[in-house]
Amino acid sequence: MARDDLVIVGGGLTTGRAVRAYREAGGKGSIAVFSRDRHIPYHRPPLSKRYLRGEVEADSTFVEPVSYYEEQGAAVHLETGVARVDPDAHELELDSGERHGYGQLLVASGAWPRRLDVEGFDLEGVMTFRVLDDSTRVRRAVEDGLTRALVVGGSFIGCEVAASLTALGVAVTMVVRGTGLFDALQAQELSEELDSLYRSHGVELFYEDEITSFRGNGSLAGAETRNGLRIDTELAVIGVGVQPIVGLLEGSGIETGDGVVVDEHYRTNLPDVFAAGDVAEFPDPIAGRRRRIEHWSNANYQGTEVGKVLAGSDGGYDNVASFFTEVFGLTLRVFGDLKDHDEFRLEGSVADRKAIGLYVAEGKLVAALSIGQDEATESELKEAIATHAPPPPLA
Repeated sequence: MARDDLVIVGGGLTTGRAVRAYREAGGKGSIAVFSRDRHIPYHRPPLSKRYLRGEVEADSTFVEPVSYYEEQGAAVHLETGVARVDPDAHELELDSGERHGYGQLLVASGAWPRRLDVEGFDLEGVMTFRVLDDSTRVRRAVEDGLTRALVVGGSFIGCEVAASLTALGVAVTMVVRGTGLFDALQAQELSEELDSLYRSHGVELFYEDEITSFRGNGSLAGAETRNGLRIDTELAVIGVGVQPIVGLLEGSGIETGDGVVVDEHYRTNLPDVFAAGDVAEFPDPIAGRRRRIEHWSNANYQGTEVGKVLAGSDGGYDNVASFFTEVFGLTLRVFGDLKDHDEFRLEGSVADRKAIGLYVAEGKLVAALSIGQDEATESELKEAIATHAPPPPLA
């Protein structure tokens, strides 16, 4: 049976950053990575944006080139799933039945898209959107003459894919269960402005509705909704959220909740087992609660920090959470924790491509939204969030 000093389950950004940080912090042990993906770790934001639009190619999305892992002595096993973890034996059981030992284990398995439990979901042309191959599939559909597409969901993936497809000349219809776009931002005024932006680019929008069935003879031809819409389409991209991949931990004794439960140093309740990235439920000292964050910036930050910890150096979570999105050339950044606020103020507008949104709880800034702001302004907003201060005066 093979054994490595550090074994990482998962092949995303967290893994790529952890390998680099581990080595840079002096980690000398052997490394093995097990990933179900066909590709080495890559950045996900380009998948719904620049890569989907054909502005960059696949290799530009890679966190590190193939040669990097070889140079660092990290064996990356692609298309290799882990069935379960045996902490008592310090071993993994692979889908193949083979076992692999570890000294330290990092669970960076990420999250997987939710499916719709409706008739026709398995038709050719109905797809979720998470991995590089998904984006490639949509790119090829556009190259092959795709004219109409349905996007289900109005959060980040749905909105980004819809904007990119529209930019490529595809007629897009969006069906959204909520009352507006980017409902997760809890900013009705902003949702209304984004609605206007999408409609100005020709996107059809239907709110407070959901898909009840897909139709077609082997291949997708259309969809029907609860409110009686019949939508003709050749492609349906489903973006209705993700769920953490924790099935491999069943029966292991590793504590899970909304993901893998870890402390501020990414340690689980069992020795030598760590978790980071989309799958980790961690204590956010600034927000004052446990969270699980599914955005690029979190995977980037936590991967770097856990790599240091695994090498025996200082590392942990002490950061103002942030994420970003880009649609129709508009970049929107969010800092902090939106969960508990009692006031929201939006200054500026999407139309002007310059705005600030302030999320306030008991007079203190807990989160902020930035459109078209300079680095100094964003730093000031993050500092106010980190120190639990009132919103700074805005020029």
